[in-house]
Amino acid sequence: MSLASEVAVLKAPCSNPVMRIVRLSPRVAEQIAAGEVIERPAAVVKELIENSLDAGATEISVVLEEGGKALIEVLDNGHGIAPEDLPLALARHATSKIKALEDLESLHTLGFRGEALASIGAVSRLEVLSHVQTSAQSLGPHRVRLDHSTQELSSPRPEPATFGHFLGKPHGTRIRVEGLFSQIPARLKFLKSAGSELSAVREWMERLALAHPQVGFQLRSDSKEVLNLRPQSEEDRVRMIVAEGEDFPLLSAESSAGQGLQLKVYWVQGMSLSHTRNLIQLVNGRALRDRLIQQAMLGPFRQALLPGKFPAACAFLTVDPREIDVNVHPTKTEIRFLEPRKLFIAFDEALGSLIHAHGSISYVGSSGHTQSSGFSQSDLMLGAAEKPHASHTTGAPAHGSLPVRHPALAPFTPGQFLGVLFRTYLAYDLGEELGLIDQHAAHERIRYEGLKKRALSRAASQDSQALLIPEVVRFEGGKESELETKLPLLRQLGFEAEIFGPGQLLFRASPPEWGTQDLRVRLSGLVDRLFSLERATKNPSNESLFLDEKLFEKLASEACRSSIRAGDRVEAWGANALIEQLSQCEHPWNCPHGRPTVARVPKARFEEWFQRTV
Repeated sequence: MSLASEVAVLKAPCSNPVMRIVRLSPRVAEQIAAGEVIERPAAVVKELIENSLDAGATEISVVLEEGGKALIEVLDNGHGIAPEDLPLALARHATSKIKALEDLESLHTLGFRGEALASIGAVSRLEVLSHVQTSAQSLGPHRVRLDHSTQELSSPRPEPATFGHFLGKPHGTRIRVEGLFSQIPARLKFLKSAGSELSAVREWMERLALAHPQVGFQLRSDSKEVLNLRPQSEEDRVRMIVAEGEDFPLLSAESSAGQGLQLKVYWVQGMSLSHTRNLIQLVNGRALRDRLIQQAMLGPFRQALLPGKFPAACAFLTVDPREIDVNVHPTKTEIRFLEPRKLFIAFDEALGSLIHAHGSISYVGSSGHTQSSGFSQSDLMLGAAEKPHASHTTGAPAHGSLPVRHPALAPFTPGQFLGVLFRTYLAYDLGEELGLIDQHAAHERIRYEGLKKRALSRAASQDSQALLIPEVVRFEGGKESELETKLPLLRQLGFEAEIFGPGQLLFRASPPEWGTQDLRVRLSGLVDRLFSLERATKNPSNESLFLDEKLFEKLASEACRSSIRAGDRVEAWGANALIEQLSQCEHPWNCPHGRPTVARVPKARFEEWFQRTV
């Protein structure tokens, strides 16, 4: 390039000029901030219903037009807003819930940010009509309006006294939100169809209704009633929403993790879904979608459901407000726990006990829905024992006659054995039901638990395999003393490890069952699990430490390959021996990969098939 060309380039205007910082106009800033709180009509409804609940409402009615795009109206019979407070209620950062930062540590209300009405008013035409009724006087309903196009707020104006009652009470509030995002095309284009937005509104209303079963909820969309929940008991509301009104068995359990956390969980036994909409989390009356809580809820179901399937369950958590931070998400759908390990302990105790005691027996109801059910107390009576027949069976487990131990499998006795269907399913006459056992899934569960027990037994004998090249695993510095106290747990499982330096743990040997594949990654996961182990005494076998995903899959695959296959012939004595061994398993309800081992078909289902019902 010539000198003249270089000079020409230097004199050319810069194609990327320096960006200058400017202050946004208040209107634009308000609309951007509103987008953090208000994403879609469901977010508006959630914020307004939470305010209604904080106001002591016992009835809440929601009306939508075009899925909430054209109109959202929320009417409640709560305490109402005083006329002089109406303009302030629509101002940003104005609230009656807190006065100082310290109040967040003892928060018992759902709305507290003071942003909901201001954010809604920034992206819609907002109207608030409220009436406060006191023993001293009644000033009548007053109305204020806020137009997002001008951001002009009208003065409180009295309404005619003939307005009427608020859902049966002389006090309450009605909020109308019109033209949501109508002036913000960038937001409006991301809204989904009216049906999808209605579905999202209904989902949040049902979650809030679960948290407050003593409150009535109504939802109408385009003049059609979508939801009408009357005040009812907690259990009835869970059955109506989580079990979708079906006649599924509803089980419940309670647990605690110290004084700071109490858990009550309902599980719709056997209801297996391809989504998590029926996995409900409620903390201190607040409806959430928290990933950590969901992870804790799903943990006990790891081997009870097929991959891609999710249970239907509802968790009511009561937590000391000082133990959580509810101010970590603009829409208040997630929270932060001071001690997250308490969550996993509580759910393991509650849901783990339910799954172990009742299992997830597939049950084909008279309506054709696949569900699950436990046995009644009358079902636990054992029939007369039958001696095994001396006939040949291919692949059947050789096992002596043992007492049936798990009560839910007690009705499957030799006296009730009918035969084998399709050379795969062992059939039992249970009186009013036909019981079926998948011979492959059942034997796979038996084999897997036997292999796991053997592996844990060898680990407990500290039978180690020296590593040709020792592996170094890094961990967070400053935790050396904590890790030192937990190293004996590793030695009990056949690992030889020592602290090698700041933030470093050196492994010299590992159990033979672990092998050497992906060893460094797996040892790093082992150290993570070791740090997260809250109470080792709750798990004497330390299975949660020893059995990582790679070893689990190895044992499960070996169990599958060595089990009876579908189509293999099983005689009566072999079938009964299989049931006896299955009843002694820790988790007899599923094979290791989650397929059910037991199914039941009621007599009523057969009567439907043969048209014997009137």
